[in-house]
Amino acid sequence: MSTSKDNNSMNGVNYKKAGTYYFIGNIFNKGVAFLTVPIFTRILSSYDYGVINTYNSWVGIIAMIIGFALNIGVRLAFVDYEKKIDDFMATITLFTLGVSVASISVVIGIVKVFNINANILLICMCLLHSFGVAIVTDYIQYLMMQYRYKFRTALMVLPNLISVIVSIGAILFFFKSEPYLGRIIPTTAINLLFGLIVVYLVLRKSHIFCFEYLKYGLAISAPLIVHGIALNILSQSDRIMITSMADASQTGIYSLIYNFSMIATVITTSLEGVWLPWFTHKMKENKPEEINKLAIDYVNVMTYAMVCLILVAPEVVKLLASQDYWEGISIIPPIVLANYVIFAYTLYVNIEHYYKKTVFVTLNTTVAAVTNIVLNFIFIPQYGYIAASYTTLASYVVALIMHARYAKKLENSLYPIKTFLIPCIHFAITCIMFYAFMDKVFIRWGIMIVYFVGMLFKERNKLSEFFS
Repeated sequence: MSTSKDNNSMNGVNYKKAGTYYFIGNIFNKGVAFLTVPIFTRILSSYDYGVINTYNSWVGIIAMIIGFALNIGVRLAFVDYEKKIDDFMATITLFTLGVSVASISVVIGIVKVFNINANILLICMCLLHSFGVAIVTDYIQYLMMQYRYKFRTALMVLPNLISVIVSIGAILFFFKSEPYLGRIIPTTAINLLFGLIVVYLVLRKSHIFCFEYLKYGLAISAPLIVHGIALNILSQSDRIMITSMADASQTGIYSLIYNFSMIATVITTSLEGVWLPWFTHKMKENKPEEINKLAIDYVNVMTYAMVCLILVAPEVVKLLASQDYWEGISIIPPIVLANYVIFAYTLYVNIEHYYKKTVFVTLNTTVAAVTNIVLNFIFIPQYGYIAASYTTLASYVVALIMHARYAKKLENSLYPIKTFLIPCIHFAITCIMFYAFMDKVFIRWGIMIVYFVGMLFKERNKLSEFFS
């Protein structure tokens, strides 16, 4: 991520080494997920695949509510409570644990008292899974800010790797009549286990529960609960609404393409672990020019990755999934572009977080989420998952415009609009090439190779500097 020796090892941190660990860890993590897609799409029907993705959507939303988005509070606590950070972690961990136990008790009580016809086991698993995700998310943020990249990488990789292996066995041997449970139950159990391990690691260092820390964390993070829900609505509501307004088979097709398009975001996830603490440090030093300089490289890397992904996607999808899923190939460009827009607006959201303007973060994201729901209600009944791909892209563009507009009021010098002008041209040409040659394998791959080599040549000096 760095452009100089000072940046590469600032404050004793080797940014290249950290970035390499995150990249390898994410490649492995995503690799496990995507290498097993051909297995899951063949041992699960598109209906089961859709049910699993709908369940995961609910987990994402509930984890944000149970965890009160306190992971953002962790990031900023390193600015205001760095010497008491272990006490801060103990406080929010105990709070999350208490909220989770109370939530499960209340839900079970409501179901029993009102005799609601619901699968209580599935509801409890969803809540337990959400607890594990919330706790681990807080701790991953803690490790990131301390540059403990080896441990952070392991914590990102292991739950996914283990759950995949166990789930395959469970589906094949124990849940033949209801295969989706073979994926849901092991994943829930493993995420809960890792959540409990994190609780032990945190409370081993401190048992303090301090209302000052909790008040600080909630003041920053509580408004972001709605933001987090809105983000999950933006990213997950499509699947829930496709399932309810069309059918779970369409959700399975849509989910496969959506998950596939996130391959390129392995780079974002890897570099973000280095970018966020570096960005925070540079903001504290008031060096926007250094941030802008590196941001151009950051944006370019993501642009190159997404362009190449679009051009080779049809064949990769055909390799990963059976023919039942191939009809979804046509929605690859808007879904990939939606993921790129997520990356772009996150740059502006980081500015809003730094200045603790979490209310405005929530407001902007909520408007985009409402836009997504309204567009889905209008178009999904008529056009199904195809409409969802374009409504998702349109909603993320709304989010980008709103976050960029407000972030510019806070820090006008950061991320000038020209940063994204050339990438937009790249994507416009790429989408035209994709649809013009969607059935012409050799032409598309030829274009991709020429583009990739051209970009390597263009960035040769920076690559030489980075690997020197």
